[in-house]
Amino acid sequence: MSPARLHRPRILAALALIANIWGCEAAPASPPAEDAGPGLDAPPEADGGADGGGNLLCNPGFEQGTSAPECWRKFPEAPQDITYTWESGVAHTGSRSVSVTGTHTGLGMWQQVVPVRAGTVYLLSGHVGFANIEQGSQCNLQLVFRDQGNQLVQMIDYPRHDGAREFALDFPTGLKVRAPAGSATVEVNLFLRGKGKALFDDVYFAPSPIGAIAGSVTGAGGPLAGAKVSIWGDPWGKVYEALSDASGSYRLDDVPVAFPRYILLAGKAGYQTRAQGRVAVVAGGSTTVDFDLAAGADPKDDLRVKFGSLDLAHFAPAARIPAGAAIPADETGYPDAVKPFLQPDEYIDSDHPDVAALAAGLRAGLPADKRSDTREVAWTVYEWVSKNIDHDGVYSVEGGGLDQPYQDVTSGIWQTISGEGWAWGKDFYDWTYRPHELLAVQGGICVEHAILVSALLRNLWIPARSFSGALEFWAQTPDRNGAWVGMSTTGGRTGFREHGDLGSGFEVGRLAMPPVTPKPVIHEDWDAENPGIWRERHPWGEGYEATAAGLAQAKADLSQFEATGDAPGGQQPAPGSDVYQIHYRDITVNLFNIGAQRTLDARFPMTAPSAEHEPQPENVYWTNHPECVTRTWIQEVSSPPAEGVERWFHIEFDLMSLVD
Repeated sequence: MSPARLHRPRILAALALIANIWGCEAAPASPPAEDAGPGLDAPPEADGGADGGGNLLCNPGFEQGTSAPECWRKFPEAPQDITYTWESGVAHTGSRSVSVTGTHTGLGMWQQVVPVRAGTVYLLSGHVGFANIEQGSQCNLQLVFRDQGNQLVQMIDYPRHDGAREFALDFPTGLKVRAPAGSATVEVNLFLRGKGKALFDDVYFAPSPIGAIAGSVTGAGGPLAGAKVSIWGDPWGKVYEALSDASGSYRLDDVPVAFPRYILLAGKAGYQTRAQGRVAVVAGGSTTVDFDLAAGADPKDDLRVKFGSLDLAHFAPAARIPAGAAIPADETGYPDAVKPFLQPDEYIDSDHPDVAALAAGLRAGLPADKRSDTREVAWTVYEWVSKNIDHDGVYSVEGGGLDQPYQDVTSGIWQTISGEGWAWGKDFYDWTYRPHELLAVQGGICVEHAILVSALLRNLWIPARSFSGALEFWAQTPDRNGAWVGMSTTGGRTGFREHGDLGSGFEVGRLAMPPVTPKPVIHEDWDAENPGIWRERHPWGEGYEATAAGLAQAKADLSQFEATGDAPGGQQPAPGSDVYQIHYRDITVNLFNIGAQRTLDARFPMTAPSAEHEPQPENVYWTNHPECVTRTWIQEVSSPPAEGVERWFHIEFDLMSLVD
């Protein structure tokens, strides 16, 4: 079997990393190349990585040249409304960078052309800064692949920017593309269209580090020949599959290093298909994944379950940090009700050495008189995560969605919510990166962002609790006048990356379903005994006017959902008003690896009574196998001294008709 999470973080070097961050406006999120663990790409500052081939760009830091930077050209050469500048004294590293300034609607770029091999996966990254780029204008990195006759084969725009921001790394997790068939060269373009100024430095373009996956397939007590082993999702548009030989051995070569979340399937007629996840590819090495297939047929179908619940949400402005809020000297300074949220747990590993080292470095970077200031400490954590931990795969509306050429099948977003992705684990909790793991891979989904921030805050003696992709932290004055304050570093990261706006996720709205134990609450849970593949569709909600007519429409839509599994769109309540809300959740569980288990409990969080939420009696579900449902019930969890309850809707299934 593959090693579980082969990578191990090197954030014990966090104090040095923090010193870099506080010594300049932004620093790379990754440690030096020689400290990068398996599963990570070489950072752009390095001149290549194992099997990566090195940076193909000449003069990537723009330090060489006389009257102009060597190897780079301007395109177009002399447009009327574009100015090209070889900047001196403005740089991420060294003493120089380049910029493009626009005064109208034209486009300009610094460009370098390098040869490529069709079918090879390449990594493009670099440090990008921008100033006064108007909405509707943009700057970004761009690749233009051409054939031997210089004809266009494919043009790829990387996620765009506008607004203003200091130099920062695009992108810590390393977006990758596969050179399309027929391509012979690529233009690496540092691109601006419209009004504003874009700056570029330390650009990196190179073949992605690669490794191999190999192992054996057995069945009926011996080697199994002719079994097909494949990587799910065809990474970057290539089919990776192999048949086991007479000894049962197989091998998959030239697999790009990515998040340590590749998923493999093994199957053969007359045998049950098996899946294996958490596969990490090691640069220049080989990862072993073995399969043992049992004779028999695959389960007849996946199990899909959807849940919808209704509540009345009363509008309340986002809570703010009380003036003078301070961190007590120890936990005795907090009310009993919030003390549980200072404790580490299995998922929020606030006591892990790597988390502790980073937290200590962040605290040390503050002036001595600010280290007990709740706002200053919380903002420092929020700022660091927003600047350094990607929303993995850089998928967002402005980033282009899930169908871009840099789509990564190991991205958590692709695995959980795309139409083709599968995730791996016993349940959603089992799948998520723990905070110290997220520090290593430098990119995760909203749930993982919230868990990491909660861990850092708890280590710094600020109570924190998380639900889904957001969290709340406790802020109080010395007289214990306190409030739970909302935070989302997913919003912070997206705002910072796209627009240079850091504040969009700080002091945001309250959690709809706050936990009552140190364990976070996430979208759904279930009790699989063996790890397997699963997927969800992003939890979503619909709003309705807080009127009799709005309530009637919400109930009618829930009835339609219960009957068909389709969720009608809601209404458009006025901003700042009370609303009826339908909360939708769903999970699809593949049963390849179900083993001897025949009963499965799927459960979904519900709102609990509070000043902000009035749960309604309408709770409905849909499943593609209603004949398998044996019972449903609502569980209420309390955990004094924490206040309130958690509410979960349980649906129990008998799986015998699907797997026997």
